[in-house]
Parts: sequence; C-alpha cells; structure tokens
Amino acid sequence: MKLIAVCTGLVAPLVYRTASGAIKTEASGIKKKAVSTEENPSIIELKKLGLEGDEQCNLSVHGGLDKAVYMMPAEHYEFWKERRAEKNLDTDLPWGFLGENLVVEGLNENSVRIGDEFELGEVRLRVTDPREPCHKFAIRMGFGAAPKQMIQQGNCGWYLRVVQTGKIQAGVALKHFENPHGKTVMDSFRLKTQKGQMDLL
Repeated sequence: MKLIAVCTGLVAPLVYRTASGAIKTEASGIKKKAVSTEENPSIIELKKLGLEGDEQCNLSVHGGLDKAVYMMPAEHYEFWKERRAEKNLDTDLPWGFLGENLVVEGLNENSVRIGDEFELGEVRLRVTDPREPCHKFAIRMGFGAAPKQMIQQGNCGWYLRVVQTGKIQAGVALKHFENPHGKTVMDSFRLKTQKGQMDLL
C-alpha cells in the first residue's frame, strides 16, 4: 500500500450546458491537479483543515475537520476511463480529475472501515465518511449518469480527518490501522445512498 499522488485545487468556475442548452457557471473545488507524484515527490504541508493549496467550495458537504481530505483508490480510474470512452470523451484522466486529494494503491471501499487510521510518514489520518456524488461530479465527468454509476459501482472513495498534521509526499508507504468495529466504507455508502434515494420519493 502506498500513496501514488497528492492533489490540490482552488475554487474555480465550473462551466456547463444544461439539458435546455443554457450555459451555466458554478463555483467548485472539484478541479484538482497532482502537486506531488512518485516521479516528482514534492513535499506538501497538511494541516487540520486540509492540504496547503487546496480549497473546498460547499462547506456543508465538503471540508471541515471531518472531511479535510478525500482519498481515492487509483484502481477506480480504469472504470471511469471506460465510461468516458463509451461517451466518446477524452480518457486521458490525470490524477486529481475525480476531485480527490490523495490517490492510493492497495485499498478499496471493502477493505477500509469507518474509524480506520492511516499513517503516511509523519501524518496520521482517520476515515470518517464515504463520498456521496453530486451534480458537480456529473459536470466534471461530462455526462449526467456519472453519479448514478458511482452509486451502482460503489467506487466512491472516502473522507478523512487529520489526526496528526505534518508534511506529506507521494511515494511513501501507507500503514493501515483497522477499526474492527466500524462499518466498511462500502456498507456506509450503501446506507447513505439508499437513504438519499428514499428521501427523493
């Protein structure tokens, strides 16, 4: 298990076309880019509210102490490349494209539990929640079915609380400390998304 990339991004306009053809713009922090990779392992400062150089927009669903950092398994990128290929969209997706801060290898939603902790060098992080996709994820991906596909697939990633601040860089080994009493991220995601769908009825 290791950290593949560290990604950050500032709040920026997200421009999209509605079903009626109108052009709209919303502020979003979903556009991230890799600032530390295995090829160029720059050191990035991690504070209690997130990574240096990173911003979240809608603080009711992103950011804060319990959602300071968003982690995504690298393996999920293949799924999204395939879905975009089906829509004849660009499949050259750089790390950070899905809005994640940390790209990791060797973990997934079934092997990670709420309350698990990760140690990456001097930094320590605790799993708090799965990500729930919103319309901005659909805009970023370029097709409206993307949130539904994330819900069906369960490739949501998870939010983290910063237990120990410090410096972080890509390429470091990741130590996984399990919370045997916590729900898996997948189980938690299923419960949350089922409730969300019921609330719409």
